[in-house]
Amino acid sequence: MKNRIITILALAMMLGVTSCHEEADVQMNYSQNDKVSFLEAYDSYAGKFRVLWNAININYGLWDYEADCGVDWDDVYKEMLPKFQELDSLDQVPDTLLQRLLNEMIEPLHDGHMTVTVINHKTNTPVLVSPSALRNVQRADVEEVRSFETSLKAYAENKELSDYKAETTMAIDLFYSMNYTEGIGFQWAKAKAEELSVKSDLTAKEATTLVGLKGFLAEMTSIQNYVKQGGINKEIIDAYNNVVLKYTYLNIPFLESIDPEFVDSGVRVTFGQFNDGIVYFSTNHFRLSAYLDSSFFNEKFGSADTHTLAQADMIKTVWSSWFNAIQRLYKAGKLKGVIVDVRNNGGGYQSDTRYLLGCLQPAGGFQIGYSRFKRGLGRYDYSPMMPNIMLTMDEEHVIVNDVPVVVLTNLNSVSMSEMTALTCKQMPNGCVIGRRSWGGVCGLTSNDSFSTDYAGKIGIEGVTPVAVYLPTQCNFDMNKKSMEGIGVEPDIEVAYDRKKFTSTGYDSQLDRALEYIRSKN
Repeated sequence: MKNRIITILALAMMLGVTSCHEEADVQMNYSQNDKVSFLEAYDSYAGKFRVLWNAININYGLWDYEADCGVDWDDVYKEMLPKFQELDSLDQVPDTLLQRLLNEMIEPLHDGHMTVTVINHKTNTPVLVSPSALRNVQRADVEEVRSFETSLKAYAENKELSDYKAETTMAIDLFYSMNYTEGIGFQWAKAKAEELSVKSDLTAKEATTLVGLKGFLAEMTSIQNYVKQGGINKEIIDAYNNVVLKYTYLNIPFLESIDPEFVDSGVRVTFGQFNDGIVYFSTNHFRLSAYLDSSFFNEKFGSADTHTLAQADMIKTVWSSWFNAIQRLYKAGKLKGVIVDVRNNGGGYQSDTRYLLGCLQPAGGFQIGYSRFKRGLGRYDYSPMMPNIMLTMDEEHVIVNDVPVVVLTNLNSVSMSEMTALTCKQMPNGCVIGRRSWGGVCGLTSNDSFSTDYAGKIGIEGVTPVAVYLPTQCNFDMNKKSMEGIGVEPDIEVAYDRKKFTSTGYDSQLDRALEYIRSKN
């Protein structure tokens, strides 16, 4: 997703995009920081609206679906432009007012990935809008995902299974551990500095240590403040690692550098093997390809230190244990069922399908529906529908088509999690259990294809006055029906029972999957 952006140099005039415009439109380059494209949006709210409306009008790929849902984008222009023009007459425009108008403008759209960011030039604050978030917060099951937590601990303690875990979400976990855990890292340094500060007879070594500790604490506090403002990213981790290296001589307990690759590639995986031959696998992100694909792994971790490589190898080990258990049990006639848990999984690499449901099916790919692209400047200029083929494993493996395969989903199953659920629905032995997914099935790629597909990310978040995270590939089910803003319906709907989990450690949705496999019902 971070490949070089190809600049579009389209200067042809485009007539009559919409009856709302009195003048003709020029096709603008919205894929990067083109000052001509975003010129009127820098210091005018009406300008922001026009840029945002036109960019979405040209680059969005679901206008026929939106029309079926009752959305008239031309009416949005007529109704909303005067409201944004009114903002230009105000001396002060609070973020809440801009937020309200953007919500009103964007909420009717159904794309599950779309995020709009508009910088309020009077406050210099980015204002974010997500139509799917506005829609899903109203769902009855939203409280379930807010309190969602699951673990195999109770099952293991009752000797129902053996489980194995690994994670590389170290960019976040290690950072917070090193900064906020008593007795190590920042907290140890703080206590040590306080101890030395009250001593009246410091040795030369202690005095030097105190100076170093104060420097370390000051720099780490600055980094912590940046994290509070903008979260953790690679730049933050690089700054953190520089501080770790600079103050190595202080011998601060457990203070370790963090591989910046874990910011984008961190993943948590769990494999469980139940005593009766049911195997379970969960992942919180679709990032397995970074660990299981050798070329991908070398690109990400080719020059990594031994500590990073050891952590990365654990992901391989857990997945291999799950895969090998399926192979071994199936060949012995003892595989009773497979469970793939993608609850609270926000998506990721489409190539990961090879390592989950794709390793249960024949090589050569598996059709789960249809796809199309935006292929022109007109609102309804789409490519033909094409089969949407999910990758399957090429290496030799058993074909699991005669024992139950269950995919667990909930409201926070998004993107590739939803594609996994769709894949499961097309399998003759598949069953989706849990709750309806998020509703963001369309796919995202880099902007490299912007000049041919007329779709992709609009602007640069935090740089251009308007930016939109927008899909390039529109996906549909086998009936060529869109699920954007709706999600994938489970075959068996089951609520997540937080009280049950809190009191017993047992997971109501996982328990229903086990019941389905064991009873075939």
